[in-house]
Amino acid sequence: MKELNIFAVSDSLGETAERIAVASALQFNISRNLTRFSRIVKKEQLDEVLRKARDADAIVVYTIVIPALSDYMKKTAEEMGVVAIDVLQPLLDAIQAKTGEEPARITGLTHKMDERYFNRMTAIEFTLAHDNGQNLDTIKDADLIILGLPRTSKTPLSMYLANLGLKVANYPIGRDGQIPPEILELKGIKPMVGLDIDLESLLEMKRDIAHTFQPPLDLEAIDDELQEVLENAYRVFARLKCEVINVATRDIEETANIIMEKFAFRIKLAHVRPTD
Repeated sequence: MKELNIFAVSDSLGETAERIAVASALQFNISRNLTRFSRIVKKEQLDEVLRKARDADAIVVYTIVIPALSDYMKKTAEEMGVVAIDVLQPLLDAIQAKTGEEPARITGLTHKMDERYFNRMTAIEFTLAHDNGQNLDTIKDADLIILGLPRTSKTPLSMYLANLGLKVANYPIGRDGQIPPEILELKGIKPMVGLDIDLESLLEMKRDIAHTFQPPLDLEAIDDELQEVLENAYRVFARLKCEVINVATRDIEETANIIMEKFAFRIKLAHVRPTD
């Protein structure tokens, strides 16, 4: 079986060049040896790669968006007798001709999109796993902890923030007003938000629910219970020194914006991976 050496070269991570090289080589009944060269941003680096390619009789597949470097690669490869294929430029030329737009020439865009997706999925998975007081043993890994009264949209708000890349845990405040030690020990360490709603809004919602029962529930008992829950919530918020937000007249997007601004959260759409 014939053997082919392939060098995937890029001024970013080189994943695109590598995938194209592998996909192409699979069409042939050959043995392939693929080497990736990432973050090649200097002419001296290109010279070294091309010398290695010449010595190994390798085909070079490259994705270099920096124009001067790409031109240098093409010219030097020809001078050294190395077969070098620019897999991006033909498509960039076609898109430019079709749209009349100039390419941005920004390195690593594909990888950045991959990071964005990865980080969002990680945040969503974490937030789902830490909804409504679940998995307190790993709540320390949250970016934000939300404590909320009944019907303050803790879960929808948490998921909205997760889609922005934040790992959110939420915890319901009940009649006892107890704070788990896993949350208490994070006081002053992790950002915490208490979702508040005025008593009248709570009563209106509870009354609507009460009248759906036959016979209707005792409204006076509901009033007493809600007053106790509300007072306990205020004590919890004060003890944890939470940022308290009244959500009675706010939609989820507005509440999320307040949180993002208050804690200077940036939309976290990147995660750190080791370089190649």
